[in-house]
Amino acid sequence: MHHFFRSTFFDFEAIRILGTAGYGGAELGEFLEAAGQIRENDPDSWHRAWAEQAVKAEEVAQDALSRGHCAAARSAFLRSSNYTRASCYMMVGDRLGLSDPRVGPILRKATDLFQSATRLFEGAVHQLTIPYIHESNAGKEEQLELPGYLFLPPRSRLLPGGKTPVLVSFIGADSIQEEIYYMFPAAAPELGYAVLTIEGPGQGLTLHDKGVPSRGDWEVVSKAVLDYLVTYGKDHPDMGLDLDRVAVAGASLGGYMALRAATDPRVKACVAVDPPYDMYDFATKHAAPTLFGLWERGWVPDSLVNMLISLGTRFSFQMRHEIFSTCRMLGASSPVELLRAMKKFTLRDYLGLVECPVLVTGAADSLYFDVDENTMAIFRALPHQTHNELWVGSTPGSGSLQAKMGALARCNQQALTFLDRQLGIERAVPDQER
Repeated sequence: MHHFFRSTFFDFEAIRILGTAGYGGAELGEFLEAAGQIRENDPDSWHRAWAEQAVKAEEVAQDALSRGHCAAARSAFLRSSNYTRASCYMMVGDRLGLSDPRVGPILRKATDLFQSATRLFEGAVHQLTIPYIHESNAGKEEQLELPGYLFLPPRSRLLPGGKTPVLVSFIGADSIQEEIYYMFPAAAPELGYAVLTIEGPGQGLTLHDKGVPSRGDWEVVSKAVLDYLVTYGKDHPDMGLDLDRVAVAGASLGGYMALRAATDPRVKACVAVDPPYDMYDFATKHAAPTLFGLWERGWVPDSLVNMLISLGTRFSFQMRHEIFSTCRMLGASSPVELLRAMKKFTLRDYLGLVECPVLVTGAADSLYFDVDENTMAIFRALPHQTHNELWVGSTPGSGSLQAKMGALARCNQQALTFLDRQLGIERAVPDQER
């Protein structure tokens, strides 16, 4: 496969942007301009390159809008939003557990641009606020409102009978729901699905503006979301939401969240794209298993682990990004706090509770979650094997990169075919004869 950067980390993140082009999130020429301005492992040049393209795309959008060219404006707003999000991706800040102060305003700008695009969509897009009670480490409860979008199918795409199945799509560890649009919301409404996305604890502006960390027991979050969905659907009967055909999905850590949500009896099917099985095992087995084994047995002090990991972040930007970003997401202020927090993110002894059919996918060339210890461990642990399905991408075009980056259309097709089958949706095959 062709590589844009020698750094596998920078290369993957570049493909992540280019991979959205099929759904309007990038344009090849704009991408090539930006890539040509980025220096290896240089986060500042990454920011400048994508910020410049974001400004240019927004100017195109505003010009197109002023001329009544709605399709061109919609596409340019999407590109500007996606480039804006990308521009702050490499900003990790200077202190563990805290956001870089530049990130929040940039993500708010990306959100505003995306919402400008949604006003030009063929199908309606409703902005939602989902009530959620956050409990801090001190035991104090705080009422929050999680931002969400409900993407509805255009009237011309409604399924026969007028009832619309709903896919609840969770975002991953380092994304925002405006980016996750390209995975399921960009494709599912065209097939008659409604898609609900949310930004939960540890994600997007809920993290960067409100400082709310993620949680391993994601079923608490998904219950609040499903409760809201049921109430919303009953309060808006004109939308025709089919509350008896609700599915969940997510990619990478979002796939983990979907599997935790799938224990809810209201969920009739689940798509888990390249999820981790156990975050603590992933962190300790692949980095320095001997060191962490000694630390677990108390033979190595916390201070030494903190020192060694902190030293590593000075010499490797990828390591710095991963440690700082994950500490921020989990609310940890040191590497050992991070390791202890990761222990809560596990599917071990949990998957037996999943009753609905599940599509589990893996990525042969994943930067993070290898197939044997994650995909296959999850698939084998699920009950009712006869109604579960497995898909492992073996090449980039067939989904071998983490979270199916570079193969989003293939992922959408695979997932929606599975959901059609599990939710009993039959489609007429168009006559190809002319």
